Amino acid sequence: MNGLHRLQQYIKDQQLTGVIIISPTNLHYFAGFTGTEAFAFITDNKAYIVTDFRYTEQAMNQCEGYTVIQYSTTVMDAFVDILNEHHIHEGLFGVEGKYMPVDTYELLCDTLDERFNFTSINLATLRAVKRDDELIYMREAARIGDEAFAALLPQLKVGMTENDARIILESEMLKRGSEEPSFATIVASGHRSSMPHGVASDKIIEEGDFVTFDFGAVYKGYHSDMTRTIVMGKANEEQKELYAIVLEAQQRGVNAVKAGISGKELDEVSRSYIREKGYGSAFHHGLGHGVGLDIHEQPTASPKSDSTLEHNMIITIEPGIYLSGKIGLRIEDSVIVKTDGYELLTHSPKELIEIGV
Repeated sequence: MNGLHRLQQYIKDQQLTGVIIISPTNLHYFAGFTGTEAFAFITDNKAYIVTDFRYTEQAMNQCEGYTVIQYSTTVMDAFVDILNEHHIHEGLFGVEGKYMPVDTYELLCDTLDERFNFTSINLATLRAVKRDDELIYMREAARIGDEAFAALLPQLKVGMTENDARIILESEMLKRGSEEPSFATIVASGHRSSMPHGVASDKIIEEGDFVTFDFGAVYKGYHSDMTRTIVMGKANEEQKELYAIVLEAQQRGVNAVKAGISGKELDEVSRSYIREKGYGSAFHHGLGHGVGLDIHEQPTASPKSDSTLEHNMIITIEPGIYLSGKIGLRIEDSVIVKTDGYELLTHSPKELIEIGV
């Protein structure tokens, strides 16, 4: 199953002659192709994937609804042959402006004459509402993350480095079927916990440290994303206070998720509580983002978001407090938006975990 029919409806709605796709994410979504060398050309009733001999058989197995063409000279020659075969000698073509290199665009313009025009398109919105098969993959990716985190906790020790903890966590995900980490795993301890994207370092994890883990697994190309913050040893009063504030803000955000709410409104649910508690200036980033074939997708939840949540979109809820150079924490779940609420993808406990107590 792929997103071809959704894309062809988009082509009709936008009155495009066709669309050219080169990005791996969109080739995966709209064609099912997972190789590394191909481009797709789609009209409102035809679809082609052009690749070389290394991926021809793979494309034939993966790309339902597509004619597979193995090019023998150049990719551009193969594209021109397709246009000539279908007597396409003019029109407006959608190209992925975010992904297409300038030299590729210039070659495209040089190959075709002035009767061909191009417009930049962003196909991310077409991927925002997840199909049933995508939800299955997302649930599995989230399960791998949950189980790996549970396996990590009893192995954490004061004196290990953040990278030691990262290696354990990523290994546990791999054992459970993850293809790779969703992104550079964040392990931020002690004073480094005030860095929202503090990727694992050689810092030694010490007694009394907050340790923030932000990580995910990849299953059949789909990413999970979750964050948990734990304390090594017994939590002090400041840690307990900050954790309680972030946990309440996070749960309020999760409870507010439903189809129809705007990303701006959802962000304010959590942000207003943190502001009320006196830490508004310490919550710098947006509340959440979509997840899928990319780790950051549509929709978004932030003060500037123009998203409106729809049934079967996926969004993260991840408020945090960061006191620069001193302490920080974040709690994050990924949730499926439903008509009248939500479905949690992440199920790891959210109460404050004190390791070794």
